[in-house]
Amino acid sequence: MFQYFYDSGGDIVLENLPKEKLKFIERTPQKTARLLAPKYEAIWLKPVEVDLGVREISGIKFSVTGKIFPVGVVEICLTTEFTGKSLDELIELVCMNEGRIRLKDSEVEFDEIPQQIFAGLKSAIQRAIVYPYPPFEYPEVYTVIILRNTEPKLDARDFVKKFAKQTAGILRGEREWELLSEKEVEDSLRFYLSYTRDDVVLVDWYSALMSGNADYAEDLVRMIELAKIQLLELKTYDRLLDTRIERAYGSLRSVFTGSRVGVAWLSRTYRELSRTASELAELRVEVMDYVGDLRNILKFTGEWYLGKLYRAASERFRIGDWLVLVDKKLDQLQELYAMAMERVDVHRATSLEFLVIVLIVSLVILEVLMVLQKI
Repeated sequence: MFQYFYDSGGDIVLENLPKEKLKFIERTPQKTARLLAPKYEAIWLKPVEVDLGVREISGIKFSVTGKIFPVGVVEICLTTEFTGKSLDELIELVCMNEGRIRLKDSEVEFDEIPQQIFAGLKSAIQRAIVYPYPPFEYPEVYTVIILRNTEPKLDARDFVKKFAKQTAGILRGEREWELLSEKEVEDSLRFYLSYTRDDVVLVDWYSALMSGNADYAEDLVRMIELAKIQLLELKTYDRLLDTRIERAYGSLRSVFTGSRVGVAWLSRTYRELSRTASELAELRVEVMDYVGDLRNILKFTGEWYLGKLYRAASERFRIGDWLVLVDKKLDQLQELYAMAMERVDVHRATSLEFLVIVLIVSLVILEVLMVLQKI
């Protein structure tokens, strides 16, 4: 599964999606109880899935699906099944999205295909996108390999011990996997889970490998999807904060190095300061609210195995570091807001002083006129 996560540039109201333009996928939840299988009852960010047809790429058929999430993320997933592949052939398949491929009678970059599909889907759902902002240009890309059967049959220990270097080669898409150092192999296999002795989930920064858990692989994939969505949205808000902070610095710099403080209602500086302060306050509230949602992205009711997988993926994708970075920029926003409001207060105080002086002068002039009239 080649997963591409795109930022649509706004929230998406799922109820407003055009049903006449999209082929929705309805999934019936399994009702049969399973032993030794992860389960959860509630999860945030449940998407709407759409069927986007089939693409033949370099002679390989891929089924294409789209997942539309309410936070404004659209996932384009290209899935193909493989049988009878050797290790080297599997690695070549994993690396397929790294270069140019054959599409009909031409050669294109693999990444152009999901990009075009996303552009078409975004155009179709444009009316459902609300609260627009400049979207993040680059997608988050990830690969998931699901092994249903292997020959010979492998258990969890085989992947992390007996065939560790081969597994690392698959996870990293490394064609010359024999050259991988022991340290790199150890790092690539560091985040893994095994619910039974026959299943394993390995999460790396390039891809994830799942084996022996095909019955509930969809649940496992969902955890990785949510971590990737979280990462993409944090990058989006980080870039948005950079843009707004730089603009705020420019506004404040022009104020502090510009003309003297004037009367508020006659001052362009005051209007610029008020606008900047208002934007900073609005953006800070918006980002704080969204980051709060990200911190509570999952609502589990007793399913700790899926929770462990999500935490492993979050750590592998360094989501904690991005949260810290965004938190620091929120603090910068607060400092800039305080500076802007301090200057606004100066303008207001100056305006009040001017009004008081005008009032005093008016009273003096009035008194003089009254005295002159009596004379």
